[in-house]
Amino acid sequence: MSVYKQILILAIIITLCSCAPRNIPFNTGNLTQKSFYDALPLILNKDVHIDSVMLYETTFEEKPYEGYYIVDYSEVNALNDSNILHYKDFKGFYQKLYILKLVTEPNDSIVIYFSVKYNMFDQCVGFGPAYLGWIDEQKKLIYFYKELYTKSKKNLFSLRKSRQPLGLYMNANEMIPKDHINIEKMIVERSYEVGNNVVIDVEQIFRDPYALKFGYLGTQKIN
Repeated sequence: MSVYKQILILAIIITLCSCAPRNIPFNTGNLTQKSFYDALPLILNKDVHIDSVMLYETTFEEKPYEGYYIVDYSEVNALNDSNILHYKDFKGFYQKLYILKLVTEPNDSIVIYFSVKYNMFDQCVGFGPAYLGWIDEQKKLIYFYKELYTKSKKNLFSLRKSRQPLGLYMNANEMIPKDHINIEKMIVERSYEVGNNVVIDVEQIFRDPYALKFGYLGTQKIN
């Protein structure tokens, strides 16, 4: 084998290795650790004590489905059976989406959206995006006004403020505390100029009115 071919093969191997997602020692237990929320009082610019967190979760999985006479793959809600090929055994990448409603002293309406990505071996390979906002249960509305990122140190993870601008509304047609939150529509707000705001209708996009239904997992104390 020529030196040129050896260099070419080595370059391809390095490229493939660099593209492979790395495993991250993150798990859902981090969502209940005090260190995860340490920066929130500074981000919120208020003195707030976080007692516990109410966890709402939904899961999207990579699944094969029939589309225009070919088998294709897409991420769909794990509870959605529409067009999925049940006769084909398959496990791919998946991600868990969370709505975290914080129970605080004094009482507030702080809420965080957070996502965690896994590979087919159930190893965490990424997290984010994360958004900070407030929730109005009477109006069935969640509004996120800050983007966050996650910083890690010695396997301890914490939220930090991002400089990215954000304005995101999540409208729910069903919001039953300690049961579920079903997101019906999202509005991404960039500016007040015409055409700069995007409306995302969940049923039209996913062909499933419950594609973003978050089930209540329970309330856990912050350790």
